[in-house]
Amino acid sequence: MNTIELGNEKIQQGMSGGFFLREPNSSKKVEMLGKTVTKKGTLYLKLTSSLQANVSATVTEGDGFIEFEGILENLSGKDRELWLGFNLPINTIGWKWGQSLSNSPVITTDKPAYSERNNLVPIPAVWTDKGGIAMAIPPTNPCVFEVGADADGIRIQMAFGLSSSTTKFPSKAPFRFRIYTIDGTWGFRDALAKYYDWYPDYYQIDKKVMTALGHHHDWINMNFAKETFKTDRQIDPELKEYLAYTKTSARIQDIKNANTLKTNEQLINAIENATTIQHYEKKGDSKSPLIIEGRAALLNSIAYTPDGSLGTFKASDGGIDFPHNCDPDLFADKKIPVYANMYLRKATDLRKHGNFIGIHWDRLGGWSNFLNYRKDHFGYIDHPLTFDQEGRPCIHTQFTNYELFDAYRLQLKQGGLFHEAAGMKEYSWKKIPNKPAGQENGRQFFLASVVAGGWQEGSFKPIGLGGFDFERMLVGRKSYRISSGNIPQHKESPTLDVIKNAPAKTTAYGFACPVQVLYFYPPGHPGYDKDYSWYTKPDHKALWDRYEPANLAIRLAGWEPAVTYATSSSPAVQLQRFGKGKTIYLTVWGPESPDSVAITIDAKALGLSQKPTFSEIVSNTPMEISKNEKGWKLTVPMEKNMTRVIKISL
Repeated sequence: MNTIELGNEKIQQGMSGGFFLREPNSSKKVEMLGKTVTKKGTLYLKLTSSLQANVSATVTEGDGFIEFEGILENLSGKDRELWLGFNLPINTIGWKWGQSLSNSPVITTDKPAYSERNNLVPIPAVWTDKGGIAMAIPPTNPCVFEVGADADGIRIQMAFGLSSSTTKFPSKAPFRFRIYTIDGTWGFRDALAKYYDWYPDYYQIDKKVMTALGHHHDWINMNFAKETFKTDRQIDPELKEYLAYTKTSARIQDIKNANTLKTNEQLINAIENATTIQHYEKKGDSKSPLIIEGRAALLNSIAYTPDGSLGTFKASDGGIDFPHNCDPDLFADKKIPVYANMYLRKATDLRKHGNFIGIHWDRLGGWSNFLNYRKDHFGYIDHPLTFDQEGRPCIHTQFTNYELFDAYRLQLKQGGLFHEAAGMKEYSWKKIPNKPAGQENGRQFFLASVVAGGWQEGSFKPIGLGGFDFERMLVGRKSYRISSGNIPQHKESPTLDVIKNAPAKTTAYGFACPVQVLYFYPPGHPGYDKDYSWYTKPDHKALWDRYEPANLAIRLAGWEPAVTYATSSSPAVQLQRFGKGKTIYLTVWGPESPDSVAITIDAKALGLSQKPTFSEIVSNTPMEISKNEKGWKLTVPMEKNMTRVIKISL
């Protein structure tokens, strides 16, 4: 690379730019060199290296971006592992970088960008007041990655396992990424907004899904797809739209001394004699067709450890959980049972058994934290292998789960169920012995892109400004649910202050806030408990009645990450914008907010009419409204543990 320009100005360059390779556990970057050819407006690259690996790529230019799409090819004749990186040689010292929605530190020599635990989002972004640059791996091409920015440049590195067993691309790894310009005022937020706009199929708002996310733990346990089921524990037993609860768990139960079984022979024997296999059948006959299918599907789908042992998550006295491959393509040519067949069939069966509109998949994030070394699985993956920190090629289970939920995503577009997943967050690898290359914590960014919505508990937990930034970035314009957890486990009846804290934080981010169902049970309902029901706490019910319409309105409007076109007078609060067009919403929240906040609205940038209307729609809070040089100034009274939702009608 000879020169790099931003806004027609040359940028100070860092070290060498372009593609490079790194071997596992080595910091040495091996430069790739070669030829370029231009045909009909497309640039073709053919690069070689001293590490017996080539890159073939095309470079195309779009509106504000350059895209690289190509193949890394292993020429060594044996299975191996390589980091493939691309460095844009800009000296970014003194630039800001996108740590989160709320934090944009300045890059220094001592504190480079994206070091340590900040490699969670595949969109490194750096900027100055004059503009900025971002890079991005799209949701269509998930992989294990690292990002960085320092004096040498801004870069992406992808960890690829290369094996002749990956028959869809033998000894190769397909890749894709973009380099693009971003706004110098909004920085990382602009980088995210462009990303969500480029891939709307993964981040679009679905009205049915956004509305259904208002359910409060109000689902029916369907670990087995039963034709009959009870609805008496629902908040409204007359409700005819159901949410199913289940998990991507390959579990056998009713196994004696299950926690003592260690060898392959012992585990296979337990599976071959199991009569309770989760999702298939509970306490079935040993010759039941479902039990026979479940045993075979489990044996075919289980993930292996590096030494060829069957992987296990945990064993209790009565059962064992197995990590497994959920890819719908697995052994498709052999037409033998696999778990993915059953999962896809289950979603169809639930629509037959009742008016189910969606499935909540519990612990999907946790079940995705496993590496699969089973070579007869390698030939069916649609995305590249990765490798572990010992340099061994493997499948990341997150990406076989991605394949399953990508199929569900396409089903939803055709009128099928929507699929919400728990655990779309950062995960620790402490309990798993083999970590992916370059990772200390699990990242669910790509998996979150193919679920209809994310879920986790923690709405009662204290957070500071930016506390849910990562969850907001994961699901883009879609929504997330931050639940209260199990209220009775708190050992005391919830106070109004505890309850206020939950919808305030979640509404600030445009997230739904489900609470355990017994909180909403009226007297006489099965499971009613006067100490935990809002019917004995009228001030609680009044609070929810105020929040829920506003929360639904902003979920349907959709989060707008890039530009709020509004600024606050206080650093103790954060603003988020929802919606575009004739109706826009702003949320104003802070854990330690001042008594009032002045918000400046950029009327021209938002396209406001001469007489827009402003209203606060949760508490009907009166605001002082006046004109200023930018357009409008709103003086908003604040209240502890309350979020203000301001509706702007153009």
